[in-house]
Amino acid sequence: MAKKRYDVVVAEKNGDKTYWRNIGAVLQTEKGFSLKLNAIPVGWDGWAQLFEPKSENKPEASGDPPPF
Repeated sequence: MAKKRYDVVVAEKNGDKTYWRNIGAVLQTEKGFSLKLNAIPVGWDGWAQLFEPKSENKPEASGDPPPF
């Protein structure tokens, strides 16, 4: 059973703006980490960031990716 979940996101630049795209999830279990990618962006440089999923009841914290 998964203990902790993280969203896998990549930054996509469009002019002077940065958009965050969720491409999968990482699950931390008793046996280690599991990575599930749902998409691989075209032209991706291979770098991604992990963020704890946003709760609908939790206010946005500074530095977190915006909802997509």
